[in-house]
Amino acid sequence: MSGDGFAAKRRAEKAAKAPTEQNPRSLVDELKGQAGSMAGMAGMFIVTILLAMKIQPFYDRDELRAFGAEGATKAGFVLLELLFILIFTALIIYMARKNMQKFIRWGVLGVLWIAMIYALYPLAAMVLVPDAPPFTEDSLDTSEAYIVAVEEGGANFFYVDDPMSGNGTLRYVGNAGEIEYWSHDVVPEFEGNPQSTVQISRTADGIIMCEGTQWILLDAEDGTQLEDHGRDCELGLRYEYTSSPEFRETCDGQDDVPQDWMIEDNRLEAIPVINDGDISGGIYDCSDWRRNFPEGFNGANILFVQDIGTEHFLIVSTQWAGMVEYPKGDNGPQTDEQAMVVTTWSKTLSGSEVFTGATFGAAPGVDSSGQDSLILGTSSGHITGWDISDDGAVEEGLSMSLSEMVRGVLLADCCSGGSNDLWVIEGDNLRIFMGSSLVEMPRSLEIGGDDSQIPMALHNVENNATNFDDGILLIEQDGAWSSMRYVVHISDYSSTTIVALVLSIILLLVLIFEPRWYVINTVGILVGAGTITMLGVSFVPWIIILFMVLAAIYDAWAVYKSKHMLELADTMVGLELPVMLVAPQKPSHGRVRVDRPEEGVPRKRGLDETMLMGLGDVIFPGLLCISAMTWLPDASGPMGLSGPVWVAIGTMIGSLVGYCVLMTYVARGKPQAGLPLLNGGAILGYFISAAIFIGSSAFVFDVSLF
Repeated sequence: MSGDGFAAKRRAEKAAKAPTEQNPRSLVDELKGQAGSMAGMAGMFIVTILLAMKIQPFYDRDELRAFGAEGATKAGFVLLELLFILIFTALIIYMARKNMQKFIRWGVLGVLWIAMIYALYPLAAMVLVPDAPPFTEDSLDTSEAYIVAVEEGGANFFYVDDPMSGNGTLRYVGNAGEIEYWSHDVVPEFEGNPQSTVQISRTADGIIMCEGTQWILLDAEDGTQLEDHGRDCELGLRYEYTSSPEFRETCDGQDDVPQDWMIEDNRLEAIPVINDGDISGGIYDCSDWRRNFPEGFNGANILFVQDIGTEHFLIVSTQWAGMVEYPKGDNGPQTDEQAMVVTTWSKTLSGSEVFTGATFGAAPGVDSSGQDSLILGTSSGHITGWDISDDGAVEEGLSMSLSEMVRGVLLADCCSGGSNDLWVIEGDNLRIFMGSSLVEMPRSLEIGGDDSQIPMALHNVENNATNFDDGILLIEQDGAWSSMRYVVHISDYSSTTIVALVLSIILLLVLIFEPRWYVINTVGILVGAGTITMLGVSFVPWIIILFMVLAAIYDAWAVYKSKHMLELADTMVGLELPVMLVAPQKPSHGRVRVDRPEEGVPRKRGLDETMLMGLGDVIFPGLLCISAMTWLPDASGPMGLSGPVWVAIGTMIGSLVGYCVLMTYVARGKPQAGLPLLNGGAILGYFISAAIFIGSSAFVFDVSLF
């Protein structure tokens, strides 16, 4: 609803019926005469949007979005919203013409009461609900022990203790090291090999370990050695036998047996089943099955490896990550010594940027049986998620840009929420992003140390057999371990609910019995902020922009052509309903007066010059502000604010520019639809600020009709 067109029409009517002035007032004089009202309206405009930005984090959750996370990119839902607005408008006008004002009044008051609660509830929670308690550091033995792999969820991990002695021990443990499942002595085939090079991978047959001098298969249940190859290797792999004809034959002609592979000197090499170097009689030549990795791959520094399905493995190294297809069938033997690995997906970093963190598991906010994701962090602070399918398909998912180096990432449930959250060590700080919306949990931990990569492991808070009731975070920095205890914080919102309900009822009663302009404004700001937030978190910016364009077209038609918007505004103000913000020219304790001037009565200042702005004129620009905060990729910005927050501020500034232009029409008494200028300014402000603070990724959303 455009209250500005309504206000301008009133001034035009007054001017037409007033005695003609010998010296007509200039535009500057008119603006000066309305400066107080205009400034007050602009102030309420800003306060409403800032309040919505304040409560946005509370509603930035998939379960609270109007149409769920999937509906955020569906244009059909905003068309449905617009249809509801048209039906509501038509119903109000029909009931007003039928003298059913009481039904209108109480129906609208009920809707406004619900919207007001949406703003009061998070405000009450900010005051009454304590923040999650901070992490507290525990002392640990800091003897040298290096974590070599962390499983999904962080509860189980592998580490090598005392590796520099020449003979370390590989240990498989759980619950931040409290439980040891098994251990295996690492005895290199050649003495003097540094054990810090130990790498492991998982296969259906067990755990494959490479410590530089030999390839060893360990039983995943007890750690006993099952097979070995006396081959120098940096990482071991095994392709399991399948019934597919393409995958039945190994490089040395053996059928129906697994094919072992290794990575050495940035090459993927097949290990013969027969004559692998341990048996006299020579070595079977499998060099024609050799594949080279692209530039940027470093086999001596592998962050992550994982078999995907039956035909691919996923691997991450210093500057290269890829989904690699095992050589098979006709594409197995290759005479070209420079033959490259076949990939279905790869990612290469440039310059000095390197991968500094990798984790794999169920995507944040998805239960353990849902979509698997690879999360990668880089030295420049970028975090990218990739959805992984068993057939080797890879699709880009989440994207974040942090201000400092990513030193560690982990997919694990931080607070017994039933799904993974994203743990990130950024520079010296631990940050936790919860659920699919990646809402940051308000607790942090300063890590310190150098710029080394940091593996993380967790105590399983769901395991009642352990000695700890709370969670334990274990981190390792160059062999030195430290642990942090944290409380699994569950907020109690019972008092918040009571306070929000009581406050909303009190405000509603005051509005009913004493509908002064400041009461109407207070309720209007709360209603506007609540509505902005609930709709803004529900749709990505492109969908909101579509909504704004369609609403602006409708507003212009309703003001200039059908003129039913003016009739609707007249009805709402006459019923003293807070669907408009009210800015009197002079402070007053009286009620809002919107009576038409009598014939021959000169124009007056004061309450007769009250400026009105429909809540819709605030809500629509505010929607784009909140949508930008919610859905834009995270990026650092000046003054300690994130890039999305700066885009929201830029969007608000753009709408204020549109407001200033709008006021030049209102001051001259020219009826004017508010949304075309306000929404147009907001959209322009979004485009400019998004390009500055976010970049091209701010304009990339997978939008569809349904």
